[in-house]
Amino acid sequence: MIFSDRQYFTSVFDRVDKHVLFRTCLFLLFLPVLWVRSADAQETNADTVEILMWRFAQLQQADQHLIHGTRHYDLYPFAPGHAFMEPDEFMTGSIIIHQREYKPVRLKYDICNQRVLMRYPQNIGGYGEIVLINDFIEGFEIGEKFFRIYTLPKKGPQYCQEIGTDSLKCLYFWHKELVPLNNSLESYNQYTNEKKDAFLFIDGQIFPVKGKRSFRKLFPVSVHHAIKAYMRENRITLRDVSDQKMYDLILFCYSLREGQMLNTQGGL
Repeated sequence: MIFSDRQYFTSVFDRVDKHVLFRTCLFLLFLPVLWVRSADAQETNADTVEILMWRFAQLQQADQHLIHGTRHYDLYPFAPGHAFMEPDEFMTGSIIIHQREYKPVRLKYDICNQRVLMRYPQNIGGYGEIVLINDFIEGFEIGEKFFRIYTLPKKGPQYCQEIGTDSLKCLYFWHKELVPLNNSLESYNQYTNEKKDAFLFIDGQIFPVKGKRSFRKLFPVSVHHAIKAYMRENRITLRDVSDQKMYDLILFCYSLREGQMLNTQGGL
């Protein structure tokens, strides 16, 4: 299950109403001044009005995007470690909300609670940090890692890093735990190190992968030897393989699989 912060924080819809009302009031107060000044000068400044309208729409749209979330609070500030994917800092990326991509944005991925944080500039100066609402997020990119929601076996819908092609890809589910800490006067809890569970997405189906053998078994027997040889030649161990090497492995397996399908069709 993907966790929600609604039980801890102020209603999002209340914050939306206040922000939109404030922007609307400022806009409506300013427009008559502009029109009066234009009338007094016997000039029609249509371009200025159009620019103002466009700017107001942009500000309102940006605010709507930003306040689709709740304020971030660190509930365990003294716990050793942290809840985020390494490194523990906001990084430039992009995010897809309601089929629209926003970039560049500053994001951080909380893999302990499976949620995405965003840092944004405030009108009064400085920066704010909010937890985006998971229901609206379709995917996001942090650094060179891209994530989408997949329904994993025994885990349900989760954010997963995806590596590969449309029909064949490796999925990583990153996670941490908050566990009890003994013999500490500052905190009762600590964060574990980050871990990732591997899965293969094959033509819409998702299968867990524990090691090289379970990886090979998901492909036709006729290509097992080629996959084993490729992994040996490139010194690939699934536990600590780099994203680039995994991508190359997926492309290699994809080509073998496509070749096998062509041969089967040719035989028919």
